[in-house]
Formats: sequence, C-alpha cells, structure tokens
Amino acid sequence: MDLHVYEQIDGLEKIAKENNIDIPRLRGYRLMKYEEPISKAEINEMKKEGEVSVAKRLCEADPFWCPTADWHTISEYTDAIKDYFLIKNGSGEYIGIRWDRIHGEKRKILKFAIKKNNRNIQKQYDMWNKYAGHDDVLYIHSRMGGNNWKYYEEKQDILNQPWFLDRVDDYWDSTYCDFYAKIKV
Repeated sequence: MDLHVYEQIDGLEKIAKENNIDIPRLRGYRLMKYEEPISKAEINEMKKEGEVSVAKRLCEADPFWCPTADWHTISEYTDAIKDYFLIKNGSGEYIGIRWDRIHGEKRKILKFAIKKNNRNIQKQYDMWNKYAGHDDVLYIHSRMGGNNWKYYEEKQDILNQPWFLDRVDDYWDSTYCDFYAKIKV
C-alpha cells in the first residue's frame, strides 16, 4: 500500500466528490500534475529487483515452487532453500539468482513467472507515464485489484462513468488497483 496517497485522502476527497468519483475500498489519491514519469532505467531496475522477489516467493511457496500458491512459509527451511537458489550480498540481502542451480521445470516456471511480473511492472508504469504531469487527472489507489475487481458486481458502473480513464492492478500486490480519473480543473 502507498502511504503517501493514503495521507492525501482528506486533502483530495473534495476534488473527487466534485467530480462524482466514488471508488470502493479507497486507499488514497494523487494529483497527477505533481507526478513525474518513471524512466526506462528505473522501470528496468524494478524488473531486475522483481526477478529476485519472484524467485524468493517460489522458494517460500507451499506447495514448493508453485507460482499460483496461496500459502507461503518463511522458516529456517525456506531460508536454506533461498540460500541455495539465490545470491546474497554482505548485508544478507538477496540480490541475484543462482541460475546454475535451477534446471528443468523449475527453470521454466521461474522464467515464466519473471516474464509475467515484468509485464505487470511495464503495464503499471506505462499507464503511470501516460498520465504523469496531466493537470486534469486524479490517481486513485484502491483495494479493488485482482479477484476483488473480478467479482465486483458493479464494475460496469465504474467503467461507464464519464470520469473513468483507465485502471491497472498493482504489480507488487494485485489486490490493489490504480484508477485514473479525468477531473475538472
């Protein structure tokens, strides 16, 4: 969750109400006129860091190495697995993947999971960059991503609003979603 947008709810709620914007499970707002585009280099750095996060999650998955696992375990056992498959720096942070130790089906699963994660990162920040700097756009962070959106019965009401521009699930936690709304300035 983005704490900066949460802190802005009180200050920007009036703008949302004036534009008839009502998103369930609201977590915060940003005026996009104050935001800068994210550079290609920054996006690539997120993808690089994301590769290690994806591998860590597969090491913690229950069942083991299952990309769709609902359960993850953090224990001495999964720490040993991570130590085997990942590279640590001097501070004990995981900074890379030991590809020489990942073969066959595990390698295929990891590469596909990384590809999906990279696609989600790119999608989220392409949309961010599309609206960054626009005076007439309100960013809305909500807990309406993933299955929360999929099973939300009134989603057409939101999609058909005159203010609705776009929405994208958060790449880090897909239960969150970013909406972009056109506002009157």
